[in-house]
Amino acid sequence: MNTRTQTISAQQIKEYLENVVAAVETPQKRANWMYQRYEELVLRCGFPMEPKPLPPTVEAGVPKFGYWNCQQLAFASDSLTYAEGYALHADVGFPISHAWLLTPDGYAIDPTWDSPGCYFGVPLSTTWVESVLATRNRMDNLSIFDGNYIEKFSLLKEGLPIDAFANLLRSI
Repeated sequence: MNTRTQTISAQQIKEYLENVVAAVETPQKRANWMYQRYEELVLRCGFPMEPKPLPPTVEAGVPKFGYWNCQQLAFASDSLTYAEGYALHADVGFPISHAWLLTPDGYAIDPTWDSPGCYFGVPLSTTWVESVLATRNRMDNLSIFDGNYIEKFSLLKEGLPIDAFANLLRSI
């Protein structure tokens, strides 16, 4: 994917998120929530991430198990960062909720898709992700954002805690 294509795709994802946020009416019972939808959380806390092909040192995961693939690789490696948000792939044509990894040099890699897409999301701390999944007491590794109904929508109500954000300044 060349830089121009990546920029257009990142802009498409951002516009999609902005349109979803603009279209949402705030129900009275949610008036005090920090975010009304996860699209709003990702738009406010996330950013575009430049893709790179999956390096040969990272094994491709199982198709359609993106959250699991990325969580397991991030848990097993100190050099990969789990990210979640929205991605756009040429085969899909519209942004979808997705997970991917960030390399130490800040590039998005995707062990689930057969070729890189475009990514707009939030890099999350491995320690924090592990703690969220442990409290869910489930065998499956759901999306942190989409699965937040288990925590009674705490991320929409209160936002991401400071320890949720990954430290991307590893080499300073």
